[in-house]
Formats: sequence, structure tokens, C-alpha cells
Amino acid sequence: MKVLLLITLFSYSLLADTNQKLFDLYQKGMYTEACNYGYSIFSRNMHNEPFISLVGFSCLKADQIDRLSPVMSSLSQSPDARANSAYFALIVMQKKLLMQALYDNKPIINLKFPTNSHLLSKVFQFYLKNPKMTESIKEYQDPTNPRQSFKLYTTQIDGRKSLAIDEYYDKILTLHHVY
Repeated sequence: MKVLLLITLFSYSLLADTNQKLFDLYQKGMYTEACNYGYSIFSRNMHNEPFISLVGFSCLKADQIDRLSPVMSSLSQSPDARANSAYFALIVMQKKLLMQALYDNKPIINLKFPTNSHLLSKVFQFYLKNPKMTESIKEYQDPTNPRQSFKLYTTQIDGRKSLAIDEYYDKILTLHHVY
């Protein structure tokens, strides 16, 4: 009986340490490391929805959107978890629709999606309003901040088709994202 109690306490201690390590990485802005760490112990924490949500947000901030699928399917037990899952699904769907539009010339018009503050979602809304079908690099100005602009285009990384979004402030490149 004492052995079982010691094993249980040790297990909870390890779980607390993994949660804290993930949280610390996220708080330090080390999103790629947090995403990778979370994925490395994902299967052991599949029923820990706060942990899984934090893995999802880490991967999202690290521009690793393709890693969100298992995260989404693990978030279903609480209202917050379902909301996070729906948020991740929205971003993934917007990426997939942009990929189809840019690579396959598939028009995506008359679609109504919720809006959110994620960069991909913002550029998706710009694209829906003005797809600029004849331009290979689509440039958009943020109507709420005229000093900020974006470029959307296709790219290939290691032979894999991807999307790129460049963020500009006063026409100076500030961030480059590949999805």
C-alpha cells in the first residue's frame, strides 16, 4: 500500500513538473521549444486539457499549424477545451482554403467565417475581400493601421508546398511566417 502511495505521489510530481516546464517555455516566448516539448510527452498527457491547450497555443505561435490536428481531437471535455479546439480548427481550415485558392486557383468567395486576431485569419479575411487572382504576391494594407501591411504568397520548404506571410511596418519587413 505504501509503495502504491509513493508511486502515485511521484507520478503527480512528474505531471506537475511537465506542466510547469511547458508553461515556463511558453511564458518565455520559446514557442517552438514549448510545441516540441509538448509533443514529446503528448501521449502521456492526452487527458490533461489545460496542458493540451497550451501545447496547441505554443504550436500556433510557433507557426506550426499542421501540428494542431491531434490537439483539436483531444480537446472535448470542457467548454473551454471545446472553444480552443474550435479556434484551432478555424485557423487550420483557413490555411487549407488559402492553400487551395493559391495553389489550385480555386475561388473561395461568399464564405463567412468568424474573425479572430491570428495573423493567418486576418490575412484570410483580406484575401476574401480582394483575392488579387492575377498577382502571385498579394499585398494587403491593414485598414485599421495604415502603417502595417502584409504580403501573401506561395513558397516551398524542403519540397513541401506552403504559404508565406510577410508582415511590414512602414514598408520594413518585421516578421516572416511560413505555414
